[in-house]
Amino acid sequence: MAIEVCSYRLTLRGKPAGSEVLRTHHRGRTTHLEARLLLQGGRGQIATTQQSQLHRNKLFSYRFLEITDHRGVRRSFEVIFDRQSGLVKGIINFRDRATVPYLKSYRDPLSLLHQIRNLDDAEEIRRIPLLGKDVTVKSLGVTPLDTTLGKREARAYLLYPGGSYVYVDTTPPHLILELRQRLDGHYLDAQLVKIEQEHKELVWESSSTRPPRQRSARRRRRRRKAGN
Repeated sequence: MAIEVCSYRLTLRGKPAGSEVLRTHHRGRTTHLEARLLLQGGRGQIATTQQSQLHRNKLFSYRFLEITDHRGVRRSFEVIFDRQSGLVKGIINFRDRATVPYLKSYRDPLSLLHQIRNLDDAEEIRRIPLLGKDVTVKSLGVTPLDTTLGKREARAYLLYPGGSYVYVDTTPPHLILELRQRLDGHYLDAQLVKIEQEHKELVWESSSTRPPRQRSARRRRRRRKAGN
């Protein structure tokens, strides 16, 4: 099955702030999601990759991975939702491991958004379990939305805690047209600008793969002096 590819333009306080690409691939009973975000601004360039594997129909998460690269430093956070063992297993920054009991059919940040795409119109308030907290999703009704794809009718949702807004197209396949998230006291807006399809497999990133180490300028100078 083809991969759905949605490209978003990011703006912060009305100024360009980067881009995000969200891929959705259904394979058997599993849905694979991938978000690649490039954020540009005063803190430099931040590249974040998130990947999720979840049950296609019941929408609970199997696995979630987030890798962030910022100024030559790579950080990762991987979670395995192991229903058979009754444990949630976490791997932080390639080495630190922890486990907590599997108490609910947890979602991760990507599978949460995927579930919002599939909410019933009649559901006004829905609580969705994320690891560490439940997220309340409140329906704000249908609102007209101007997009780069033209005028659309969108179902609007408010997420709490966090105060994010999600706008979902009322027509199938119910694309996320816009997402507003708080960042540094302001809203970071992601607006859909393009829809495509790809015909290739999504590759799961590895949290155990470290980026090549870069030698510092001081070490390079010391080696040059030693060779003179």
